[in-house]
Amino acid sequence: MSFYREKVFPRLAEALWLLFLFLDLTRMADSTPVKFAAICLCLVTALLGAESPDAGLVALALCFTVGADWFLLVRNDHYLLGTGLFLVVQLLYACRLFRLRGGAVCPRGLALRAGGLVLCVLLAVRSSWFSPLIGLPLFYFLSLCVNAAEAFALPRGRLSRRFAWGLLLFIGCDVCVGAWNLGLLGEFARVGMWLFYLPSQVLIVLSQNAKGVAP
Repeated sequence: MSFYREKVFPRLAEALWLLFLFLDLTRMADSTPVKFAAICLCLVTALLGAESPDAGLVALALCFTVGADWFLLVRNDHYLLGTGLFLVVQLLYACRLFRLRGGAVCPRGLALRAGGLVLCVLLAVRSSWFSPLIGLPLFYFLSLCVNAAEAFALPRGRLSRRFAWGLLLFIGCDVCVGAWNLGLLGEFARVGMWLFYLPSQVLIVLSQNAKGVAP
């Protein structure tokens, strides 16, 4: 299993990554099936490695990730539901960070999440232009950024570094998504979404603490 996770899985993911990037750049065919297959590969690998509570938490997060991509990528509808599922993913990663810190609460991270939630609620109540389609993605993105910062603050280790860099690439993906929706960065934003996204999920899967080794 270790050989598959460290050698075979990354090569399979890399092949799918290169294939859908080629399709996106050349527009020769729809890359959606390849992209979704790549995320499903990450989920299967995470489930196969779910041999500890930490690894099981990552696998559960990947289940919600696949669900979100089903609505946002494959169906290309139910955007609130898809974003909501991604928010659940970040809440699960926040729980993982709590466990990796040995049950210690990060006051700054908690304050930022609470402040962001209160701000979104206040804007929803007092602003006619502020809708769930704005508030939910904003709170999700804030949660992702806080998680990434907390991951980089973990004690340095091979697994914790993979998790931190995976979340950082996740941010890169979402910046491209936002830029594309706002009509910014042109083709780079369109291609950049998945340029960053699949490597982020691969790193997060490889960060699973399957055997209880030091993170």
